[in-house]
Amino acid sequence: KRILYIMIALCLTSFVANYSMSSGAIASEKKDGEKVKKTTAKDPICGMEVQKDKSTKVEHNGKNYYFCSERCEETFKKEPSKYERKTKKGNEISDLSKE
Repeated sequence: KRILYIMIALCLTSFVANYSMSSGAIASEKKDGEKVKKTTAKDPICGMEVQKDKSTKVEHNGKNYYFCSERCEETFKKEPSKYERKTKKGNEISDLSKE
C-alpha cells in the first residue's frame, strides 16, 4: 500500500511541475479553425495527463508511451503488455497516448 501511495504522490508532484511549466497549449484548442496537435498524453500507469515534450517516453509495439515520473516508467517497463488497453471490440490493442 505504501508503494502505491508513494507512486501517486510522485505522479501528482510531477503533474504540478508539468502544469506550472507548460506553455498553456491545450490539445482541444483551435487555431484559425484548425485543430492544434495534441501536446499531452496520458500516463498509462497512474492516468495523469503529461506534457509530451517534458516527460519520459518509451516505445512499445510501435507506440509511444509517456510518463510523469521515472517510477511510472520503470513500472511500465517491467510489464508493458499489462498496461496496453483493449478497444471496445476487445480484439484490437491501442495505447493510451496516441500521437
